[in-house]
Amino acid sequence: MENIAKYYITFGADIGDVNAGKAVSPHLYELRKLIYRFCDKIYCEEIDEIAPILRVDGDLAYWGFEGCEKLRLSKKYRYITIDVGMPRSRWEGINAKNIRIYLIDNLKEALELMVKRLKKEKNKVNENELWTDFAKVERDFLLN
Repeated sequence: MENIAKYYITFGADIGDVNAGKAVSPHLYELRKLIYRFCDKIYCEEIDEIAPILRVDGDLAYWGFEGCEKLRLSKKYRYITIDVGMPRSRWEGINAKNIRIYLIDNLKEALELMVKRLKKEKNKVNENELWTDFAKVERDFLLN
């Protein structure tokens, strides 16, 4: 995988076991490539990184939640992050298309929550450009 330190929007992951990795990782890798390709600019000058983190439940690690939780904004370290929970029921025995829909829908929700928080803290966010760029990610990701 590329060195994600240079990217503005990252999508890290903690994956709970080998089977979860086999089911989710190929899609996550493709999603990251599209984010890095289309969302490669700064959307908020006060933030150096937008960093949602996917938590995929499995046998070895289990977070026990679904959707977006634990939004954290660090003005000191100039990042914003949120945890995105993916329970087993969303990947185990589920077809690839539905996994992809789940990932993109939850990433979009995470970004919406982070933008809302940034604006609440009086940060200027270039939303139009962000959502225009994200639409390209979503389009290409769901085509596969």
